[in-house]
Amino acid sequence: MIKNNKSVGIIVNPNSGKDIRRLVSSAFVVPQQYKSNELLKIYEGLAKYGVNKVYVMPDFSDVSRKARENYSKLIDTVVLKTRNLDEESTTIDSVKKMNDLDLKCVIIFGGDGTSRLVSNYLKDVPILAISTGTNNLFPENIDGTIAGIAVGKFLNIANEEKFSYKSKKLDIFFDKDYVDSALVDVVATDIPYIGARAVWNMGSVSEVIVNKVKPTGIGFSSIGFNLAKNLKSDESIYVKISKNKRKSNLRIHSPIAPGRIEEIFVDNWKLFKKNEIIRIQTNKGTLALDGERRLEFDYLKKPNIKINNDGPTCLNIKEILSK
Repeated sequence: MIKNNKSVGIIVNPNSGKDIRRLVSSAFVVPQQYKSNELLKIYEGLAKYGVNKVYVMPDFSDVSRKARENYSKLIDTVVLKTRNLDEESTTIDSVKKMNDLDLKCVIIFGGDGTSRLVSNYLKDVPILAISTGTNNLFPENIDGTIAGIAVGKFLNIANEEKFSYKSKKLDIFFDKDYVDSALVDVVATDIPYIGARAVWNMGSVSEVIVNKVKPTGIGFSSIGFNLAKNLKSDESIYVKISKNKRKSNLRIHSPIAPGRIEEIFVDNWKLFKKNEIIRIQTNKGTLALDGERRLEFDYLKKPNIKINNDGPTCLNIKEILSK
């Protein structure tokens, strides 16, 4: 195992900000040039605080090339080798390799889905997720310069455990078997196949479980914010969407995608805590985790949802920058 307390990992999802929601809503495309420029800013902050080694995930566009070349005298960058490029397996392979390194932080460029995937395979290493996706609730909307400073300062803090925190997540089980986790929300749809993954039409949605809310959030978690403005560290929200608009108990308006505000008809909703189990009532369909359909289910594989407070370890940016 490599020992280097000034080493960080960087995961840049080359596909974030480019999914089908660009065709069905007003979501903007996040170009590779933008990600390349943000990496330059990250490197500036890292270099100023003595970070001397960076491990990056490979991609076809070689998005880290400019940062590597511009800071080659200050930072040694290692591009990891993976079986494939620009696929989900690329992220998984890279994260597994980063687990074998003595990294003090992993920086993620992507959306909620990228953060979910990384946190599923990264053990105990603190992360800083930076938003380059669509409806992002988990990643930070933060300039790369400030992010680089924050990570650089964190690597120089002796008692770093005081400047990070555990984020809760939603664990999904088929009966008693664990299958996956979500960081922001789990959405049950009656669509029986994965397809294009992204969910943007409320007509197919039957149940929503929200784990994270923000006043400025866009996406299904905005439904949760309309119902409960704040969530405690051990709370999430369950919402049963009405299929009979005339008999619904509650109507709200939520921005479920950029430029799309929809009227949501609710049968019932409740707060639930970490020791409770939410059983999905829909008989057959797919579960979307953090905005993407991931799991097919039916009456033989009935999903159960539980809160897990032992989620990814995240940097407390405000506390770090205030030190």
